[in-house]
Amino acid sequence: MLKCKIKRTKVVGNGVAGFKSIPPKPAIVEVGFPAGETDSAVLERAFFNNFGTERIPERPFMQGAMRANRSSYRSLMIAGAKEIVQAAASGKDPGKVMRQVLGKLGIKAQGDIQEEITSLQTPPNAPSTIAQKGSSNPLIETGELRASVTFKVKD
Repeated sequence: MLKCKIKRTKVVGNGVAGFKSIPPKPAIVEVGFPAGETDSAVLERAFFNNFGTERIPERPFMQGAMRANRSSYRSLMIAGAKEIVQAAASGKDPGKVMRQVLGKLGIKAQGDIQEEITSLQTPPNAPSTIAQKGSSNPLIETGELRASVTFKVKD
C-alpha cells in the first residue's frame, strides 16, 4: 500500500483566520489494494507477484508505477497545496478541497498502477505458465488484479 499525506505544519504569526481552518490532522490517500476493500485471494496474488516467492519472480508493479510517475505526483501535490491554501484564504472548506486533491491523486496513481500491470513484461512468464494461462503477459490472466486496484481517501 502506498500512502500520501497532506498536513498543516505551521501557521506563521497569527496567520490569516482562514488558514486555521486547514485541518491539522493529515488526510491520507491509500492506493493499491486497501484493507477491507479487496478480496483476500486478489490481495494475496498482488502481494506474491509484487514481492515474489520461491516460485514466482518479483514483479514490483506498484513500486514501478510510483517511481515512473513521481514527478507528476509531486506536481499534483504542489498544485493541490495551492488549491488548499486558496480555499482557506477565500473562506471555503479547505478540508473538502484537501479530500478532492487527494482524490485526484488517487485516481492518477490507480491508473498508473493499472497501466504498469498491463505493460509489465519482465521477468517473462515461464513457457509452462504461458501454455497454462494462454497469455505471455506476466500480470494479466483474467484482468481481476488490474480491476481490483483502487484508492481510498481517509481523514
